[in-house]
Amino acid sequence: MEIDIALARAWAQRAGELLLRSYFNQVSPERKLDKSLVTAADRAIEDWLREQIHARYPDHGVMGEEREPVGLDREYVWVIDPIDGTSSFVSGLPMWAVSIGVIRSGQPVAGVIYLPVLGDCYWALAGGSAFWNETPIHVAPPQPPSPNDWIAIPSTFHRAYTIHYPGKVRVLGSVAADCCYVARGQAQAAIIGRAKVWDVAAGWVIVQAAGGVVCPLEGELPDWQTLLHTVRLPTPVVIGHPQQVAQVCAWVRRMTP
Repeated sequence: MEIDIALARAWAQRAGELLLRSYFNQVSPERKLDKSLVTAADRAIEDWLREQIHARYPDHGVMGEEREPVGLDREYVWVIDPIDGTSSFVSGLPMWAVSIGVIRSGQPVAGVIYLPVLGDCYWALAGGSAFWNETPIHVAPPQPPSPNDWIAIPSTFHRAYTIHYPGKVRVLGSVAADCCYVARGQAQAAIIGRAKVWDVAAGWVIVQAAGGVVCPLEGELPDWQTLLHTVRLPTPVVIGHPQQVAQVCAWVRRMTP
């Protein structure tokens, strides 16, 4: 059964509407065992998305941030993040997203990211084009950065690395948003920290469909079948146009202890 990308977009947008109406600026955060934030909204929206997926695709597996995975050995596995950027969400900031990715036989094949406050939906199917709402998008062509060009970086990047990028660096607070702005060509590139699979599954597809690549900052990346079980990326990655990514990697240095 092929993936109905229009239905996945509708789910993401409906989830975003529910978050805005019932949860945004109305919930208090909790701390998980790993010290990351979670809210009742994260759990409720993941449960709702799982219900939609299981009803439409009962033979598919599902993996999400807040609940136990189901069917990771199945041909199709949905990888969902009900709120990518929970810290921004609980702080009342606008940069957070609903992220829905699909893995088929160990390869990312579909991605939908919806930013509810902005009303922006980014989506792609592997082998096709990437879109911002209904507009086709493409990563920025490689060029020397001007003073107003920018790349996105993680909020804690300065603790382990230095970067000598000639333009500006910005922290958006959402890995999914990082992927969207790179795919759209607004950011020259983005450095993604050791994110978890639900942070990057949808964005991976969208960036690649927009002509970008995902390059490890150090070492190598395992295949997606392995990532579904190990959950976290083993190294930061850089996303963007292939030539721009190579240049960003050259600007980054790991700090000595």
